[in-house]
Amino acid sequence: MASKGGFSRGQAATEFFINYGWAIVIVLAIMAVLYSTIFKPEFYVAERCDIAPGLVCDNFKLEAVGDGSVRLTLQAHNTMGFSINITRMDYTLKDPMGGSEVNSSSIQAIGPLSDGDSFSAPVTATFNVGAVASPGTLYRIRFSVNFTDNDVSPAIPHRTAGVINVRLSG
Repeated sequence: MASKGGFSRGQAATEFFINYGWAIVIVLAIMAVLYSTIFKPEFYVAERCDIAPGLVCDNFKLEAVGDGSVRLTLQAHNTMGFSINITRMDYTLKDPMGGSEVNSSSIQAIGPLSDGDSFSAPVTATFNVGAVASPGTLYRIRFSVNFTDNDVSPAIPHRTAGVINVRLSG
């Protein structure tokens, strides 16, 4: 009689794991999918381009260009109320894969830009990140813009900054 009772308890435990094991596996699979999408911070961060007042982003794009590099293309326009010359733009990209920061500079002069004028050609910056992430990966790029006010003599140098959150295009 004792061995029969032991057998039924073992059978009950086996039936329990067979019946409810599938439910546990399904719940774990759902949690894994949610963790890999919804619970990532990048899921909630929208693409955006913010510059200090006076310069407005019109268009921006980040694309892989091969050899472990990505290229930012930025187009903006002047809303400062006066004519400016952009003398330098410096960029710092935060690599989401390695966590390191990669710098790039654009020394080309842009201008004169009257109030309301867009950059005549998009500004590009190339970053050597070593290993390019998959399309859709969110990158954060901080940048600074050095410019002069053309409406005063002598031209006064100014510096402003901005940030771009952009996903790598596919």
